Amino acid sequence: MNSNKTYSETTCDCKSLKLNVSANKHETNFSNRPASSSKASSSTIRKKSSSDFQAMQQTLGQGSFGWVTLVKEISTGKLLAMKAMKKAELFKYCTVDNLKREIKIQRKLNHPNIIKLDSYFEDKTNVYLILEYAEGGSLFKQIKKQRHLSEDEASHYLYQTCLGIDYLHKQKIIHRDIKPENLLLDNKGNIKICDFGWSTEMGNLKKAFCGTIEYMAPEMIKSQSTNYKLDIWCLGVLLYEMVQGKPPFTGRNDQEKCSAILSGLPLKYDEYVTEDCKSLIAMILQQNPFNRPSIQGILNHRWMQSKIKQHQPLNENLTYRSVSLLIDEQNQSPLQTSQTVMSERKTTNKEWEDMKQRSQHFVFQHTQQVSEQPQQTFFKRILISLGCINR
Repeated sequence: MNSNKTYSETTCDCKSLKLNVSANKHETNFSNRPASSSKASSSTIRKKSSSDFQAMQQTLGQGSFGWVTLVKEISTGKLLAMKAMKKAELFKYCTVDNLKREIKIQRKLNHPNIIKLDSYFEDKTNVYLILEYAEGGSLFKQIKKQRHLSEDEASHYLYQTCLGIDYLHKQKIIHRDIKPENLLLDNKGNIKICDFGWSTEMGNLKKAFCGTIEYMAPEMIKSQSTNYKLDIWCLGVLLYEMVQGKPPFTGRNDQEKCSAILSGLPLKYDEYVTEDCKSLIAMILQQNPFNRPSIQGILNHRWMQSKIKQHQPLNENLTYRSVSLLIDEQNQSPLQTSQTVMSERKTTNKEWEDMKQRSQHFVFQHTQQVSEQPQQTFFKRILISLGCINR
């Protein structure tokens, strides 16, 4: 399967697109004009601009469409994350609708395990999202640092992720891209779900091929109708990756990964993984979405019940261990420790390459919805290669 060729065939004329985000009585027009233009001065959350923030000379992350920088709000001194996206890239890859949907959804969310959207605005060249700052970095980095997590740690993170996902589902929202890269940690080791670029409202569900291949549910690969059970599947993949240090479904290319997902073969585990943990993963990773448990079903499983006292309130030892992974554990002054933590939080180029290798988010995710015909062609090639349909 030559996926690069498929991507290059995807084209779209979006020069005339504008980012009009409407919710309640507020509306923002992200056009390809300076923010000072009268036609681009519609209200935003709190009506902020880049002049309200001071850059802290630290890039938290970088992707194909822009970068994330640590900033300080001048009026309050509060540290926040500024996600800047290049308009030229947004128009080039026709991801305007994704951004509109991301803002529309995230602006109405309010939950302790979900990153909060503080404000958003534009200038001549970029669109900016000002987000809650999660000091602990991503869960992906933590798994990489430890190679795999203990079951106590994994249950803590799964528990809090379940709480956030349960809230989203009650708001009729499906995330569709739950993975360690999109789970951030605050300074107490609490989960913060982020990146709502592929989220959708339950009433707007379509047959879409989006997300990250390793976390993709069988029904999405088969181009079948999908629902909130997509997120449930991702929770099973997440738990496996936390305790094993790698996703359960791997391969040399996307075709092999999809084939592994659809195979339904028993998963392989290292000897230290308990039978109860394996039981929960098996219960979640059901090929038929109707057989997957609800969030409450996951929380009621004996593996979760045996550990749930550690999560509410948060276990202090677990919290310290989680946060201490980010610093050099030597005798340091508070200032030195703070500087070390800030340095560690900056994602290295290698870590970004690791993320890009296993995540379709950086190119494919943002181009696959541009045109239905190239997307259908891509679907057909995968399904033919997997034997799901005839040529």
